[in-house]
Amino acid sequence: MQKLGLVTGCGKGIGLSITKKLLDEKKEDLILGLSRTINKEIESLKNIYSDRFIFNECNILDYKRINNILKINQKKYGSIKFAICNAGIRSRLSLNKSSINLYKSILENNTIANINIAKELINYSTKLGQKCNILFISSIVGSRGFDELSTYAVSKSALEGFMKSAAIEFAQKNIQLNCLAPGFVKSSYAEAFKRDKKDLYDWTISQTPMGRWGTCEEIADLALFLISEKNSFMTGSVIYSDGGWTAK
Repeated sequence: MQKLGLVTGCGKGIGLSITKKLLDEKKEDLILGLSRTINKEIESLKNIYSDRFIFNECNILDYKRINNILKINQKKYGSIKFAICNAGIRSRLSLNKSSINLYKSILENNTIANINIAKELINYSTKLGQKCNILFISSIVGSRGFDELSTYAVSKSALEGFMKSAAIEFAQKNIQLNCLAPGFVKSSYAEAFKRDKKDLYDWTISQTPMGRWGTCEEIADLALFLISEKNSFMTGSVIYSDGGWTAK
């Protein structure tokens, strides 16, 4: 049976790997991809999967347009059965140099925009009595203290708090919500990080029991399980994929 799924931030890194894997492995499903910019990778996916990849170039802060995109596609293809909310922005700056406006901006992008999407999906699904599995991509930063990452930490810990409360509220209405919290992953910023922050990179390796960064493909594999029908009894959980970092 064909299902409609959503991936935000599908243009690079973890979001791109998830989108590729969904299109390759879930051959009957339609994938609605959202990204604020279009690139060669997205163009390639549009050409290869022209009948199954529905791409929209849109900033998730444009709530009116985002909600309209969701409504139009759900009306056309049926309710979104799974969503991987990956879009967000990073911030690394000391607390003293982080303005209140910066905190607001990171929170708006990483938390409020995701809450908006979740509310739209939950409202639509519950109105029709349909199942929906929503997975937020969080970070170990949301539960661990990190130097110069307080703005990012606030946004991720708040997202996890929302997820847990919403999961309880809608547990009996066939709505699942979980968070996947990666550790340090070789995404689009990895090479620059390794080159420009060598000491910090070496420290992250020393703090990871497995002695390496993860890959986007490893995170994508886990994400696909978490939104699959095999994951039928998990809601309100934060799943860590961090090479053992949070086990210490």
